[in-house]
Amino acid sequence: LSKPYDERSFDLVVSYFSETAFNAHIETEGVLPVLHVGGKWDGLHKTLIGMKWEDYEFFWLPDDDIETNGDVIDTMFQMAREHGLAVCQPSLSRQSYFTHFMFSQCRAFQLRYTNHIEIMVPCLNRTMLRRVLPLFKTTMSGFGLDYIWCRLEESRGFRAAILDAISVFHTRPIGTVLKKKIATTGTTSQDEEIILQETYGVKKRVVPIAYAGISNAGIPITGRYSMANAMALSWKKDLKDFRDPSEAMWKMLQVYKRQFIKTLDMTPL
Repeated sequence: LSKPYDERSFDLVVSYFSETAFNAHIETEGVLPVLHVGGKWDGLHKTLIGMKWEDYEFFWLPDDDIETNGDVIDTMFQMAREHGLAVCQPSLSRQSYFTHFMFSQCRAFQLRYTNHIEIMVPCLNRTMLRRVLPLFKTTMSGFGLDYIWCRLEESRGFRAAILDAISVFHTRPIGTVLKKKIATTGTTSQDEEIILQETYGVKKRVVPIAYAGISNAGIPITGRYSMANAMALSWKKDLKDFRDPSEAMWKMLQVYKRQFIKTLDMTPL
C-alpha cells in the first residue's frame, strides 16, 4: 500500500487465517479483509468463490511472509499483460529464503520461461484461475500446483515465466507455519501432492528448468543449455550479494547441472 489507491492498478484482498489478526485489521481504502481458518489454498478457494473475481484480469496469490511494494506489484501485472503470460512470478531477492535457487533474481534477464512457478508467489491470469480454482478446494499446501499449471493448455507457448525485472523478499524459512497447521489434519503436503499427481497422471515431482528467456537487451535466448550458461554467468557476478554466498555458489552449480541432465516434459496435461 506504498501508493495511494487511485495510483495503484490493483485491489487488495487480505485472506486472514488468524482470528486475532482479522480482528486487528485497520480499514483502508481498496482493501477487503476476509477470515478463513485453514491453509493457504483452501482458504483462497473460500475467499475467491465469495467475491466477483471474474471482474479482474490477473491475480497475485502471495504467501504472508513476502515483502514488496506497490510499484513492484504494478510492474508484475504490466509484464504479465505485455508478454501474454498465463502464470508467472516475480523473482526472489538476494536476501530471500528459498526452496529452489532457480527463482533467485537473474539480472541478465527481463524474464525466463520455465516449467515451474512457485506456489509461494504465483500470478495467474483469469483463464488460468478459472481452470485451477477447483483444485484449491481440497489442498492446504498446494504442493504440486507449481509444475501442474505450467503444463496446462492455458499456459502453453511461452506463457509461464519468472520475472527477473522485479524481485520480492521472502522473509522466513520455507514451510515453518503451514507444516504445523497441516500436521493437525493427519495428512501431509506430500500426501496432497500425490493426489494431484494421480489426477493428472504425473509420476514424480518436477525439477525447475528454464528453457528460454529474454535478456535485458531484449534479445531472446532459447534452449536449456544456452540458458544454463547465461544464468550461471549472471549469478556468479552477484554471488557476494546473496545472504549466504557459499550456499548460493553450491545451489547455482546444482541448477547448472540440472539444466543439462534433468528431463523437460512440456506435454500438455
